[in-house]
Amino acid sequence: MTNGANSLPERVRVRYDLLSKSQRKIARYCVSRPAEASSLTAMRIAEKLGVSESTVVRFAIKIGYDGFPAMQEAIREESHHAPAPADQPGEHDADDISLQSLRNDLEALQQSIDELDLSALTRATDALAAAENIFVCGFRTSFSLAYLADFHLRKVHSSARLLGDIGGTLIDDLEAVGPGDAVLAFTFPVYDDRTIQVVNRAVTVGASCIVVTDSALAPLPIDPLVHTLMVRHDSLSFFNSTVAAAALINAIVARLMDIRNRQEPSFERTIAKSFHTRGKL
Repeated sequence: MTNGANSLPERVRVRYDLLSKSQRKIARYCVSRPAEASSLTAMRIAEKLGVSESTVVRFAIKIGYDGFPAMQEAIREESHHAPAPADQPGEHDADDISLQSLRNDLEALQQSIDELDLSALTRATDALAAAENIFVCGFRTSFSLAYLADFHLRKVHSSARLLGDIGGTLIDDLEAVGPGDAVLAFTFPVYDDRTIQVVNRAVTVGASCIVVTDSALAPLPIDPLVHTLMVRHDSLSFFNSTVAAAALINAIVARLMDIRNRQEPSFERTIAKSFHTRGKL
């Protein structure tokens, strides 16, 4: 059985800085789609990713496997020893899988809390607090997180705006992002190109960028303006779990509320009165 230190994600994490751009693309594919990576030929993976077959083979060797077949076997072994979604394979009880899903979310939340870089969280919230405008984005599954964050940020910041792409307006809306602003972005596998586009735009114009994602494999620019906050996102089904990310939103908003209240001691009472009048949100 493969232990955590020799797992594919850990091998990639340790050697990530040594990988070429094409090899990093292969790494993201293998980690986010292990079932495909363990069954397709090196040629087929190369065709899907737009790289050469030899690059796929060299990637396997670069991260410490004897070759491509050895990497595939390791991926299959890791999948085989992953926690089963129910006690009796093939005889899933609806209550059992529901409970297993809840436990998986709880475990993901606890691990995310244990591994969270608090200094990075402090820098991220300070950047948001100092921003003239905050632009929030997330697409596909991450849209729900972006909407939640924008909803709460509007209560604690003078200018928060949710970026969308209805009617193809994202490119036009990005023109509003400038120096002194901040972007809060959410992206998980498969990483949506639109989110990466927003982050790159923020860096280009000198805006701070806070990205909530799952790992160093996210194709983000390496820049002092980019603050990365990592949480677990995996679930027992086809969708991303948003539990840990939603909890992180709460933590960000709570700290922004604290910063604002220290600046304006009456601010928290004003918000509380508003909730009491209109009903708590």
